[in-house]
Amino acid sequence: MKKQWLEDYEPVRNQPRMWIETIWLVESREPLSVTRTIDLHPGLNIVWARESTSTEASGLASAGHGVGKTSLCLLMRYVLGDDAPAISTLREKASAGFPKGGVAAKVHVDGTTWLVFRPYGAYSHSLAAPCEALESLVQGAVPNEFQEYLSALEQFSIGRLASQSLPGTNQPLRWRHLLAWCIRDQRTRFDGFYHWRDGEGLGFLRSRRDPPLFVGSVLGLVDAGLDQLLRDIESKQGQFDKSKEQIPELERAPVYALSHAERQLRARVRSGEDEPVFETMLGESIEARVREALASAETSEAAWEVDVARAEQLLAQEQLQLAHLTDKVKLAEVEVSIAKSLVEANQADFERLTKVREKLAWLDGRCDHGDVEFSACQHIQSRKSTVNMTWFRDGKEVQANAPERARHFAQCQADHARAESAVTEQQKRISAQQTELRRLRVRVATSESSRSLLKTSWAELQLLHTQREQGIESAELVNARGLLERLEGELNSLRSTLHGRRSQQSARADAIKAMTALVSTRLLGASGHARFVQDHEYRPFEVARGGEAYQVLEVLLGDIVCLLDSATSEASSHPGFLVHDCPREADMSDVLYREFFLVAAEAAEQLGRDKGAPFQFIVTTTSPPPEKVRGESHVVLELEPGSDEKLLFRRELVPELPGFQ
Repeated sequence: MKKQWLEDYEPVRNQPRMWIETIWLVESREPLSVTRTIDLHPGLNIVWARESTSTEASGLASAGHGVGKTSLCLLMRYVLGDDAPAISTLREKASAGFPKGGVAAKVHVDGTTWLVFRPYGAYSHSLAAPCEALESLVQGAVPNEFQEYLSALEQFSIGRLASQSLPGTNQPLRWRHLLAWCIRDQRTRFDGFYHWRDGEGLGFLRSRRDPPLFVGSVLGLVDAGLDQLLRDIESKQGQFDKSKEQIPELERAPVYALSHAERQLRARVRSGEDEPVFETMLGESIEARVREALASAETSEAAWEVDVARAEQLLAQEQLQLAHLTDKVKLAEVEVSIAKSLVEANQADFERLTKVREKLAWLDGRCDHGDVEFSACQHIQSRKSTVNMTWFRDGKEVQANAPERARHFAQCQADHARAESAVTEQQKRISAQQTELRRLRVRVATSESSRSLLKTSWAELQLLHTQREQGIESAELVNARGLLERLEGELNSLRSTLHGRRSQQSARADAIKAMTALVSTRLLGASGHARFVQDHEYRPFEVARGGEAYQVLEVLLGDIVCLLDSATSEASSHPGFLVHDCPREADMSDVLYREFFLVAAEAAEQLGRDKGAPFQFIVTTTSPPPEKVRGESHVVLELEPGSDEKLLFRRELVPELPGFQ
């Protein structure tokens, strides 16, 4: 065993904050039947898919693939709350062979032991409870607290972070984001530190910026104050970018406005495209056409105003005549009623109506019969002076005058009808006159509006030409540039504050850098070949060598550093749980691959207390692990192709693909 290279570090806990103790592949719940039991422990756990030792095995059967390594990783994701499409595909295969089966696990979450059962079938319910006996859980002897279990996973992980959302987008963080980092799927090929899932997606709104922010938060590099500062910077950056985008548009706006104004004015005055804007000695121009149009409009409006005045005067005369005719109709109505009262010998009506007639007779105006004022009209006076002496004579004389009174009544009715007809005709003449007056006024108003618009358009075009020639910027552009300058100053101030804040918190970053240097020295045999680069969007852990092997090594190195940091620092919110599904040993030298296992085993031994370890690292491999870690204390499961007993489910879920015979 090498020197105690972790002797300067003390573990902050005896066991991981989250780890899996046992996995059961359940063949049937009723009665409880288990296909396979896999016991795990804190520290290094190796799942070894041996290549077949038989010389008769086919190349496909001897390759060490298809025995269940990746399926086991998917099942671990499943019992930890993941429901990704790849897991659904595996469940469909497993439910065909085990319709009443599922996967169960004993999971330790922040000091609480949970038993979890998740079915293969799509129509069964998941179960969870903080109990000890699997049979009690699957047979319903204890209350189902699966939702509480999921909440516990969220709380122990995301609940510890300084903020439960990402700055800039306010996207909520979830346990599934951290789980994707903790269980690296084989399909990602370990080709990038932030490449955690292939084709499933984690829903980060910004695939490049958000993972580094998330990892920084998990590693304790972002506290509440720094998180708020990052949010302020994101918000201010958004305002700055939006303001900056407006500048080119505002710079182009005067050109567009000038072109639009000129095009509109040309159409209004029917100017050709080749005509100049301002007057020249060569011919027509927009300016000349505008002047001519304005002068023509003013001349027309003056003529129409005369017509309007004339029409208004005529209308006033006609309305006066209508008033006279209306009074005549009223007088004629009274005359008819008086004649009727005489015919009917109704003295009361006669006296009442006579008073009404006297009031009407003294109205201002002229009488058509005598062509004189009503007060001087002999016709009216004679009618009034015809005092009804008949009321004082005997009835015989009244009866003798009855025919005359009837004729008089008929005459009054005829006079009334003619008066009403005259009023109707006069109303028609007034209506026609009013229509003509409205038409004239609309024509004047339309011309004035068009002339005002033309005048305004010409003034705007002149102003735009002047501003372009003199290089005068619009008020909007000046304000936008001022705002941009102010936002840039505020943004730079916030960034300066961020730099100072991070300098104050450099101890946390320095601790991760020191752990990176320590682990890389142990792996590579010399110092200075790797470093931690905070906030790097692609490679937070850099190895100073090229080649694909070192690209994979950067991912493994980073994960091991974060795992050991979680075991030795309370500032980290990493759960101390890590699964690597068959790292690409073909992309690494034999020495690097061997040292990768030994580093994990040595770290568990040096940091372990009371036969435990402060982290759990599960790795699957098809290549033989080093001799030192090949024993039962590290190899928790051996799988092998060619034998059902050595397969994960002790049988092939899909023996043959459809169509292959």
